[in-house]
Amino acid sequence: MIRRSAYRVAARLLAAYRYVRRPTVHGVRCVLVRGREVLLVRHTYGDRGWALPGGLMRRGEAPEVTARREMREELGLDIATWRALGHLRYIGTERARHVLACLAASAPADELDLNAAEIHEIAWFPRDALPEDMLERTDEIVARAFGK
Repeated sequence: MIRRSAYRVAARLLAAYRYVRRPTVHGVRCVLVRGREVLLVRHTYGDRGWALPGGLMRRGEAPEVTARREMREELGLDIATWRALGHLRYIGTERARHVLACLAASAPADELDLNAAEIHEIAWFPRDALPEDMLERTDEIVARAFGK
C-alpha cells in the first residue's frame, strides 16, 4: 500500500513538472498479442484508463531494452524478442512532448506476476472490441501491431 501511494505522489509531481517545463518524454508502449487479443492494464497512478503496458526509457536505453525491463517489472514476464512498430510523437494532456517507441510481441504462456504497486488491473481484449476508456493513442498503436 505504501509503494502504491508513493507511485501516485510521484505521478502527480511528475505531471506538475511536465506541465511547467514541457520536456520531451521518451517511453515505450508494448502490445502483447495472444491470437486476436491484446493485453491492457490499468495503473495504480496517473490516468486510470486502460493502457498498453510500458514505461519511461532511461537515458541511452534502447526501446527493446526498456520494453524487456518494463515487462519484467510490471508483469513478471521476460520477453527478449520485440517487433518495432515505429514511433509516435504528440503533445500530451499535461503539455509535455511525447516520443513513444511502439513494440509488439507474442505473449508467452507464462503466468503473469503483477506488480501490485504499479498495476491495478489487467485484461485481455479482442483487437476489434477495445474498451472506451483507453489512454490516448492506444487504439492507433494496437492497429499498427495488427497491420491496419
